[in-house]
Amino acid sequence: MKSYLLVPKESIETQAHVGPRGTEQGERVLSRTTALRFSVANKAPDALSALGLRSATLPGVRPQVSGQEPRKRGAKGKKGARVQQAGTRGADSSTVPMPGAPVTEQTGTEAGSYRFMPLVGATMAHFYEEATEKAARADLEKEFEFIPDVVPLSFPGPVSAGQMGPRHIGMSSLAKREWPEECGVPIAHAQGIRGAGVMLGILDTGVDADHPEHAARVIQFRYVSLFPNSPHNPARDIRGFDPDGHGTHVCGIAAGVHHGVAPEVDLYVASVIESETIRTSLGRVAAGMEWLLHQFSRPENAMRPAVVNLSLGFPLNPPPGISEADYNLNLRALQTMIRRLLDSNVLPVVAAGNSGPDTVGYPAAFPESLAVGAVDFERNVATFSASGTVGRRIVPDVMGYGVSVYSSTERRCNNQAFYERMSGTSMAAPYVAGIAALYRCRAPDLTAVEVRDLILANAVKLPRSATHRTGKGLAVFR
Repeated sequence: MKSYLLVPKESIETQAHVGPRGTEQGERVLSRTTALRFSVANKAPDALSALGLRSATLPGVRPQVSGQEPRKRGAKGKKGARVQQAGTRGADSSTVPMPGAPVTEQTGTEAGSYRFMPLVGATMAHFYEEATEKAARADLEKEFEFIPDVVPLSFPGPVSAGQMGPRHIGMSSLAKREWPEECGVPIAHAQGIRGAGVMLGILDTGVDADHPEHAARVIQFRYVSLFPNSPHNPARDIRGFDPDGHGTHVCGIAAGVHHGVAPEVDLYVASVIESETIRTSLGRVAAGMEWLLHQFSRPENAMRPAVVNLSLGFPLNPPPGISEADYNLNLRALQTMIRRLLDSNVLPVVAAGNSGPDTVGYPAAFPESLAVGAVDFERNVATFSASGTVGRRIVPDVMGYGVSVYSSTERRCNNQAFYERMSGTSMAAPYVAGIAALYRCRAPDLTAVEVRDLILANAVKLPRSATHRTGKGLAVFR
């Protein structure tokens, strides 16, 4: 099986443009729409369907429910042969996987599968046969980039053990509030500005929805499976969980009800990173973004301000076995998705990375991103904080608290909750995302670009560093 993200060439090459800013009477028109619409985008699903690929937007197989009779795998034909029924998990689904065997997608008898994702402007296609892929290329390659889904993404690499703090049991372990007066968070909370009305999207390892830091709210949660665009392995909307703890920590910093920067936002969390490999794929990130934009674009949400936190990125260089051409195609596709967020009035906040000075990762290096580096609570730049220059663009744009930041992590089997101090630009980014949510809460009519400009204009300047770039300084609320 080969997997490709099909993106219209015109959407990759076209620069982002400002969406509707107001009417002739000066009133804001901020209803969320996909500002970039390309007529050719609808051609891909039509062509793939004609080639026999199955749409993953159709309902997948549902698990058996207690009390229901098990579904028969097939019916006997006239000569006693088993006939595959439509809707089963695939011809090889009855095979028991061997321990240690690689995880592979369960496939059916169709030529492949696809998922049309109109809100991010792409179609994910899985080809089970080389002949089908060749036919699809003949139909679509003039107008679409066939981007191989082969480059792994992950959250920024871990920092040294010395930057980690011990685990604590319960909220009482923190004697005072985490956020210093200078950052403006305590003042905002005292004024009743706590993020209400703002939607905050998180793409990460997930979130423990029953941790005390998050249990008081309803979290919209989607688990994006290893094969999110397959009709045989559908993504699922379920109660939030997080086997790793990274996503729970990120959510706690941005929106924890007791210790978060913006505790009253509405959380939308997509689990796109596996706890075992700490890696994800462009296809899973695309599926997560599509889900977020779908949630944000619902009629009841279309006028509401939104922020998305991405504490993840591509490696600095093409991994072994990945050509530079394929790597660059993946970068361009991801940039197109980040652009779609901004064009939909959603502010993308991205961790710069933990590889130190003179290193720049993606998507932080894209001009559409608000890239975030890390400082400690004394405003010293973290040694691990990534920085650098791409063309004329300086990365990061702004800094956030990212050294020994206190937040929620996990619970034990006896429901005992834990908090932990972690370090990294993964922690600095949700702090800035929370600051952005406070600004959007106070002035919901501002566009995402205007909020970005406001954060940069109000940043506290930091002393010059001989080794690090610090952008406009420390993000604060004023």
